[in-house]
Amino acid sequence: MFFNRIVHSEQWPLMTFDTAESDKVKKINEHIRSKTKVSVQDQVLLLDSKILKPQRTLSSYGINKETTIHLTLKVVKPSDEELPLFLVESTKEGQRHLLQVRRSNSVAQVKEMIESVTCVTPKTQIVTCNGKRLEDGKIMADYNIRRGSLLFLTGHCIGG
Repeated sequence: MFFNRIVHSEQWPLMTFDTAESDKVKKINEHIRSKTKVSVQDQVLLLDSKILKPQRTLSSYGINKETTIHLTLKVVKPSDEELPLFLVESTKEGQRHLLQVRRSNSVAQVKEMIESVTCVTPKTQIVTCNGKRLEDGKIMADYNIRRGSLLFLTGHCIGG
């Protein structure tokens, strides 16, 4: 016997699926993946506060036609791999330098990298990324860097 299963989520409208009591939770995961494009491993299905395991059947949880299942998503921590960024100097030539930066690098560390390729001291560097000036005391993750992001280097103007 098939029943309409209701899945509720904050991110998507109510979803309904036809399933049998003997179906496994994984079948609902697959239905959700087809509608939302969220991978099965990033889904967390809840019945009250209990996490549903994909290999168990719906009947083993006492899920019937009146039951609403709740969908949440796993929080995925961004990796801290090295990301290639390009530093663009504000000179006439607009020289570009490739830097290998981690999200966990401090702005001070990145300014030291910049000094090693440009000979401009960190004290006189003005570096921007994604339209924001990089501030000492912060890390690169604060600026939402991605592979291929551009850093722009300008210097302080002396005089007017």
